[in-house]
Amino acid sequence: MTLGESREAISNIVDYYSYLITFPSRLVMVASVIVVSGVVGAVAFGLSYGTAGLSQGLIYGLLGLAAPVIVSDALLDVSYGDDPLLTPRRVNIISFVWCLVGGLMLVVVGVISGLTGRPDLLLRGVLLAVYSSAALRMIVFSVFSTRDVFRTALTVAAQPVLIAAATQFLLPGVWQAPLSVMAIVLVLMLLGPAILLIQVSRMSFEDGAIRIIPLFRAFIYAWAEQHNEPLEEQLVEISESARLEVDELVFTDPFGTCLGRVVAPYIHPGPFRNVGSSGLSLILTEGLDGCETIVAHGVSSHEMDMAQSIDMKRVLSALKAAETPKTQAACSPMTRAEVSGAKASCQIFGETALFTLTLSPKSHDDVPSAAKDRVRSAAAVHGLNAIVIDAHNCLDHEDLLDEKDVENLIAAAEEALEKAVKLPRESFKVGISRVRPPEWCLNEGMGPCGIAAVVVETTAGKNAYIVFDTNNMIQGFREKLLGHVASLGYVDAEALTSDTHLVNAIGATDRGYHPAGEAMEQGSVLRYVEVLLGAAKPRPAEASFTRVAVDDVPIIGADGIELLMIVVKTSFRVFVRTAAAALPLTFLAAAATALLA
Repeated sequence: MTLGESREAISNIVDYYSYLITFPSRLVMVASVIVVSGVVGAVAFGLSYGTAGLSQGLIYGLLGLAAPVIVSDALLDVSYGDDPLLTPRRVNIISFVWCLVGGLMLVVVGVISGLTGRPDLLLRGVLLAVYSSAALRMIVFSVFSTRDVFRTALTVAAQPVLIAAATQFLLPGVWQAPLSVMAIVLVLMLLGPAILLIQVSRMSFEDGAIRIIPLFRAFIYAWAEQHNEPLEEQLVEISESARLEVDELVFTDPFGTCLGRVVAPYIHPGPFRNVGSSGLSLILTEGLDGCETIVAHGVSSHEMDMAQSIDMKRVLSALKAAETPKTQAACSPMTRAEVSGAKASCQIFGETALFTLTLSPKSHDDVPSAAKDRVRSAAAVHGLNAIVIDAHNCLDHEDLLDEKDVENLIAAAEEALEKAVKLPRESFKVGISRVRPPEWCLNEGMGPCGIAAVVVETTAGKNAYIVFDTNNMIQGFREKLLGHVASLGYVDAEALTSDTHLVNAIGATDRGYHPAGEAMEQGSVLRYVEVLLGAAKPRPAEASFTRVAVDDVPIIGADGIELLMIVVKTSFRVFVRTAAAALPLTFLAAAATALLA
């Protein structure tokens, strides 16, 4: 799988974030059901019967539609409230959607009834609306319910039965249609959903290991409820084993007291929310004690997503168990190089070169692992270890990184390295600080680790590494940040992000998250950075390097990414095509039978 193919696959999967939508609160939805039902009833009956029908329609809307809907939802709160996915709020969402769809249906039939002068057609329209509730609930509960078939069937039937009972009391004329007609209409209304469910449930991949409805249910479970186990079980089925590495640069004072550490996992923190390795920066920040831990984005892409979150603890344990190496009290100034827009920095601590890579202001996402391997090889020529950080600090709407950019990043890193090795390595100071802005959280794209800074002071002056616990940074904001830091007297700096995916799939946005500087007020960010740098008081320091590896970790891998893309695209295409063919045809047949028979 080439770089272009991999990035296209990831882009295709991410595109489906735009289909996720959010709904208002339960109170707003219940109030909307009452208002919409009353208005729809009055409008539909007014169109059919004239002004004389307004009051009857209002009463029917409130007592024949809204009341049964609210009562059925309340009953389900008790009998179905323990369902992990179909929570009371989501049951309200189903009713809210039906109220809008069924209401539109009644208004349309009311128009037809008024134009034809046949008020009886409106009663048949009421019949359609009642049956449409069963059809909608059949689709939703069949896909998302984790209960047995009998209990699910009762749940599907509860609301339409209550609406039918209320309608019998308020509008007995609805049920004066021949029994055969009512039965045929019901069968036709349910036929479309049945065809759709059968077609989708038959789809499977990897010899039946991946089935569409369980996969979709698991995804929604992880996205909506943050229960990651069902989806991770699916991801393990398509995973491959890999050896994963993490680099660590620890700063101590001359007496051995830890001042702070920079950790660069070559593990991609994805795929989203708390699934897989999405929360890696948080796990390492909180789990490595003794001093402040700052987690940067080691060069890696979605192929290196862990398939199960439990393996993050293995990484943490490996870091804790690592032997403490000898420290060195020598550091070079920070050097830079640029090749055709690709930028790299290099700073040598003892026998370890710390690199950062970016294409900013060109919009791009993850730098592939091949770049890390090439930069490591270049450093090894000089007898140096290499920590290779993807700054991950510039994104607009598209990932424009290509093979040529990767080559340019490697060339820039090599050039920055050659500059650094020629400079003297002298004693240095380090200051580390962190701030967690209370006004920003996952909704604004800010992870729980906030913003951290590492300030390095040499005879050449002070340089800073500022790390945001976010997924990328809005285009142009890096340059604004660095300009502000330079105005504070720093000779150089780089803005980095952890690429945390805890912020992903939080809300319904095109990309599924907000990069740093998009939803956060940029002036406030700059003020926090100024406070952060002021709090990072440099102290005499020494540095030590550790690299740990964890074997046999299930990762999604390139083949897994490709398979997920195929599964998502194929399933969505089949669903849309089947729904577009089956639902309108069966509904029109049901409507024709109800209105014309």
